Amino acid sequence: MPPSRPARPPVAVTLEKRVFDLLNAEILGLRLGPGEHIVTEAVAEALGVSRLPVREALRSLAGRGLIDMHAHRGAFIPRLGPEDLDRIVETVEARARLEPWAAERAAEHHDADQLAALDRALEQGSDALARGARPDANRAHREFLRILTLMSGHATLIEVLEPLQYRTMLAFVSIMMTAEPEGWASHRVVRDAVAGRDGAAASAEMGRHLAEVLDALRRPGNVVPSPMDRAAGRKGGRRPASHRIKALRLDEQEPRADEDGEGRGAARRSRPDGS
Repeated sequence: MPPSRPARPPVAVTLEKRVFDLLNAEILGLRLGPGEHIVTEAVAEALGVSRLPVREALRSLAGRGLIDMHAHRGAFIPRLGPEDLDRIVETVEARARLEPWAAERAAEHHDADQLAALDRALEQGSDALARGARPDANRAHREFLRILTLMSGHATLIEVLEPLQYRTMLAFVSIMMTAEPEGWASHRVVRDAVAGRDGAAASAEMGRHLAEVLDALRRPGNVVPSPMDRAAGRKGGRRPASHRIKALRLDEQEPRADEDGEGRGAARRSRPDGS
């Protein structure tokens, strides 16, 4: 008797992953900004899906620290501005305890493909700095940290560090330091130590850099709202859902019956810019 074929995963799981990937990219790309209200029904309507995969995707994003879930109020992208400096400092303090260990393990466990990916993130960050493109530099920085953490090969460490790194990235959209430590030069030192499989040097440099970041954050008057945050004119850290949500599109939508019993089967394809 031939072996039975594995059961096809439920459509809802596939949809959840696709919705998660889309929202994740929109948030990290800063097209959905800190403080913004993510309305489940609005996202579901825009994507032509039921509420269930959207709710599950939002829960997954909350687990990564990219979404705050509030009972009776809904989901919001975290906004950590200058008024939240204590929380930002605590987040970086936690990273300062864990990332040196991640760098040490990365030196011991990485492979050639991971090192190549780390180099690409460094190149993208250097290019963004040369162009004065702060959002692009922030994304490259996040990618550098993500790859370095994955290099550690430690599942629990990765699970704990990822939300802290995401929260820091979102914070540095809303704040800036008038005197900033030089991060990319330090990251290149970490990269070279990792490439040389010198775990002690990688750990020491990562710890030194994060200590500088903490000193800069704690310096009186050094943390101010970023130009992006000032331009948004946010009040109370909460923003209504934007027109961007109404323009969200999945790359492709297969005909199906929705889990909520709402039959929507039209195939949809996004424009190249995803809007």
